[in-house]
Amino acid sequence: MAKHSSNPPGIEQQVTASDLVRHFGIWQDRASRAPVYILHRGRPRLVLTSLDVMDALCAPHANGPTNGSHLVTLLESVGEMIILLAQDNNIAGASRGARSYFGDMVEQGASLAGLCAPGDETLHAAVQRVSGSGLAETIECRSPRFPDRLLAFSINHGPSGCVLQVQDATALEELQHWRDRHEAIFRAVEAAGGAAAIVNLRGRIDYASPRLESLTGANVEALTAARIVSLVAVGDRSRLGDAFEAAIDQRAPQSLHVSLLVGGAALRPVAIGLAPLLSAGHVVGVTIIINAAEA
Repeated sequence: MAKHSSNPPGIEQQVTASDLVRHFGIWQDRASRAPVYILHRGRPRLVLTSLDVMDALCAPHANGPTNGSHLVTLLESVGEMIILLAQDNNIAGASRGARSYFGDMVEQGASLAGLCAPGDETLHAAVQRVSGSGLAETIECRSPRFPDRLLAFSINHGPSGCVLQVQDATALEELQHWRDRHEAIFRAVEAAGGAAAIVNLRGRIDYASPRLESLTGANVEALTAARIVSLVAVGDRSRLGDAFEAAIDQRAPQSLHVSLLVGGAALRPVAIGLAPLLSAGHVVGVTIIINAAEA
């Protein structure tokens, strides 16, 4: 299978419906900065985004030319692949992410046929249905650049044409396999009496396993977005911070023994392992495993 980095949304911008419900405040804040993709069976089904973004995408081209400076500025700032269609179903505008992937195929006035592999009429037929019914659809078709990869198109009807949101479906499937393996490792860690967390580059916890709740006495709401160094004794925080930075800078695992705060006061000796979390060759966070230290 050909390897390609197609700028799919980062892990930090994807969420399952159940996680969205549990931590809506966190995901609402993220959606105000960039669209959040809500997964169903490992693939995006809905998008949570700000009202300003949706108004800019759908409303302006109903009341004025699609190449207005305000719309061009908006599309230039969007890393996700978004394509606007005119009433004749030709390309009316494309985001920076879409232009990076499709190139000349998303120039204004280009045909819709250039978005899929030659001979694939799936997208054209779906756009026709959405234009006629007004009902949104999500379909998959082969990439025009990499025919062995599938693209997922979310098609929404707008006042003057359709809005397409595009993702590399093959990359999402690969990501789901990664998530499944990751979850299995975390469950094995918990079965052995340990706890796990994923920490972002700012040093704040994005994910905390249930075992970390019982080890610290803090609930998941308190743990999520807390600084990882705040979980250990004050005297150990600089050492943990140094290990965290070393895992990122050196891209190498780190380990140390510290005292974990329990209930905000009591101390419990633990061993902590840290490893850089990579995505497309870039460090996007740190995976941390915590085990009770041997007596």
